[in-house]
Amino acid sequence: GYFTREGRKAAAEEKKTLLQFKQAVYLLDEDVEDFRNCTENYKNYNPLIPIGCLVLGICSFIISLFWVLHIILYVLPKDPVTPFLNDYFHWFDKWFPLFGVLSVAIFSFYLLICGVKGCFKFGLRFLFFQVHPMKLNKTYMSSFLFNIGLVLLCALPVVQFSAVSFQDYARNTTISQVVNVQLKYLRFFGWFWRSKIFDYALLIIMLLTCVYLGCKPRDSTGKNSISLRDRLRSR
Repeated sequence: GYFTREGRKAAAEEKKTLLQFKQAVYLLDEDVEDFRNCTENYKNYNPLIPIGCLVLGICSFIISLFWVLHIILYVLPKDPVTPFLNDYFHWFDKWFPLFGVLSVAIFSFYLLICGVKGCFKFGLRFLFFQVHPMKLNKTYMSSFLFNIGLVLLCALPVVQFSAVSFQDYARNTTISQVVNVQLKYLRFFGWFWRSKIFDYALLIIMLLTCVYLGCKPRDSTGKNSISLRDRLRSR
C-alpha cells in the first residue's frame, strides 16, 4: 500500500518518471518546432523573431547587471556607497516625471518575469514539480492558473524589495512608511529585515545561478534519457 515505506518509494519513483517523461516531451517538441522553422516553415517564419529575442536578451542582461550593482552599492551596505538607480530616477523626474515611474515599473516587473522564468527553469532541470510553459496558442488553463498564482505569490516580495531598493526615490510614500518603518521594527521579523538576510540570499542565489547556467546553458535530458527509455519499456 501507499502508507508503507515501499509504497511511498514506488509512488515517488513513479512521479519522478512522469516528470522526466514530460520534460523529454517538451524538449523534443522544442527541437521539432525549431527543425520545422528551418525546413518546411522557413517561408512563413518571421526572421525578426530571433533578432527581437536577442535585443530582449541584451536588455535583460543590462537590467540584471544594474540590479546586482544596485544591491551591492546601495541595498547591502549600512551606509550606501551611492544612490545609483535612485539618482537615475530622480534625474528623469527633473524633465519628465512619467519616465521615472516607468523605469521603476520596468525594474520591478522584471523581477516578476524572472520569478516565472526561474520557476520554469528550475522545474525543468531539477524535476521537483511539473513545468508549466507559456506558449502562444499552446497554453493549458492549468498553466495559466499556475503562473498567475506564482506572479501573485511573488508580488508582495517584489513590492517589499522595490520599496527597500528605491527608498530614496519613494521617500514620503505610504509603501515606504509601511516597509521601511513598520515592517523593519516588528518584534520578531524585524531582525530579518534589519540584518538584510533576504537581500544577501537573493544576491547569493543570483550569483550561483549565473555560475550554474554558465556551466550548463542548455536544457537537455542528457544521459537520463536512456535510463528513462529503459524504465518506460520495463513497465
